[in-house]
Amino acid sequence: MKEADEMIITRVLNGERDAYAVLVDRYKDRVFSLVRGIVKERHVAEEVAQDVFVKAYISLKKFRKESGFSTWLYRIAYNTAVSQTRKKKYLYRSFDEELEMTDSYDAEPGKEVEESRQKLLTRALLELSAEDKLILMLYYFEEKPVEEISRSTALSVSNVKVKLFRIRKKLKIIMERLGKTVPVIY
Repeated sequence: MKEADEMIITRVLNGERDAYAVLVDRYKDRVFSLVRGIVKERHVAEEVAQDVFVKAYISLKKFRKESGFSTWLYRIAYNTAVSQTRKKKYLYRSFDEELEMTDSYDAEPGKEVEESRQKLLTRALLELSAEDKLILMLYYFEEKPVEEISRSTALSVSNVKVKLFRIRKKLKIIMERLGKTVPVIY
């Protein structure tokens, strides 16, 4: 059984610093994915992801448990990555770089349709803003309730709902446009 984040945080705050490694291990891939979606270069994204965990560790006493630890951590990741892009002028990955990443593996037989849709979705996600990606990640991948997303993004509940609606609509339009220019197997 997986130990709850809040229990691990309590252990860390009580002096058991090594327990923080459990949280890092639990969230490192998702934090890196979020940062990588914002920061252009992989090595910079790796550094930013490390900075996120250092900042979170230093600020752990300030975690108020108003939202889940993961939501709080993703907010730190988002802010750190956006700050990095402003500092270094790194923006989003290019479509060419994303194509290299998604085309670099061999497809298993019978999965071509799903992989094609996945590639199309990946390309469409690249066109969304960092804030839109964060909201989508929290809602769909982390399955956070709208109220918790509201607290972590400083948006009202109704604004989060409207944004989710608009993001889905925008994503559909982008995918339709990309589907016409990119060969997609259905």
